[in-house]
Amino acid sequence: MWNKTNKNAEKVSFSTREEGFSLIEAIVAIFILTIGLIGTAAAVTYALEFSAISRNVTKAKLVVVASIEEIESMRNARRLDFKQFANKGNVDNAGSPNQFLGFSTGFRPVSNNPGNDGVNGTDDDLSIAPGADGIFGTADDVTDPNLARDGYMREIVITNLSTTLKKIVVRVQYTGSGGKIGEITGVSYLNDEARISR
Repeated sequence: MWNKTNKNAEKVSFSTREEGFSLIEAIVAIFILTIGLIGTAAAVTYALEFSAISRNVTKAKLVVVASIEEIESMRNARRLDFKQFANKGNVDNAGSPNQFLGFSTGFRPVSNNPGNDGVNGTDDDLSIAPGADGIFGTADDVTDPNLARDGYMREIVITNLSTTLKKIVVRVQYTGSGGKIGEITGVSYLNDEARISR
């Protein structure tokens, strides 16, 4: 096409080719975007899983600390005599006004209820009524499994180191990632403060 307004005829060209992305360029862009989105989804999934594990670990630590502090406060308040702090079958109740059956042996469900004896970590924690024998903490107690914290088991092991010192080991198992069981252990030492002169 010629421009007639100019004496020196100039040729004006018009491009009929459309500019844009080719099909291959669009496929490559979508592929790169998909890889990025998959990576982001994996990171979010990992973060949510790690958050759940972290929450379970924190709750397990709180159970360990609460168990140790409860034992120390029972000693400080003299709710139990020092010789009564023992596992079931090793309790010395001689001369004590309160008869204590002892802390459970082996892993037991962590209960939201301390049971009739008012002490967490004993056999009557899930008990809501004594059985036919009329005694709490025996095998025939009526229990309520709804009192247990889902996914948490506790073991308290008390070892006599001397006549005035006991070692307390509290282990709490919790549900980890992929259904695996994790474990937190706390160790404390309990002395017989009643024998310490002030």
